[in-house]
Amino acid sequence: MKSKPQTIIIQAPQGAGKTEHAEALREYFGCTGIVEGWPGEGSLEPGALHLTNLQGLRVLSLEEALGELEAHQNG
Repeated sequence: MKSKPQTIIIQAPQGAGKTEHAEALREYFGCTGIVEGWPGEGSLEPGALHLTNLQGLRVLSLEEALGELEAHQNG
């Protein structure tokens, strides 16, 4: 059974090589397409590789976020 394509966001500064490596990364992660210049708002294209130079982007799993919250609350 083939797994569902992953939705991936790659963030790096302009000129870092996102576009240069996009096709190889898309194939590696099994994404269905490439979204250049994702603006960081609106919906993501399910299964696509999204490229952005948006600064300060951080994606956490719920488990990671709750772990950080608990660590903060416990001082």
